[in-house]
Amino acid sequence: MKKLLLATALLFSIASYSQIEFIETTKTEIVGKVEYVYLEKVGDEAYNFYYKNINDPIHEYVHFSFKNLDNDAQKLHQIIMKGFEEKPRDPYKIKANGDVIWLKYTKEDGIVLLQIQQYVSRDPDVMTVSKLLTYDEINRLFSI
Repeated sequence: MKKLLLATALLFSIASYSQIEFIETTKTEIVGKVEYVYLEKVGDEAYNFYYKNINDPIHEYVHFSFKNLDNDAQKLHQIIMKGFEEKPRDPYKIKANGDVIWLKYTKEDGIVLLQIQQYVSRDPDVMTVSKLLTYDEINRLFSI
């Protein structure tokens, strides 16, 4: 009887202190994608905006995230599109989840282009830069 009790206690203690545990992940989906840039929806409450850093020789993807409180994804799209209309001389500056992002607009051959710039929090001396994006590419990212 003692052996049975000891074996049962040992079995339960091993099961309760296992090292591997399954963790549920949040469902993600790609909202829109263009070359080297994509917008990802995380569940119903957040978005991740990924782009390849063209300043980096290995072109790693960097991103900024924001929660979709008060329809913030639509607000971001409106802010970006406003820049295409106004063609501001100075970059728009937005803050998303603690990160400061610059939306820099340039005009080449009569076409307004957007470049996203951001200092990465893990290396604040390095500015990451996206490829130049067109009006149509931004609409594709936001699936409009």
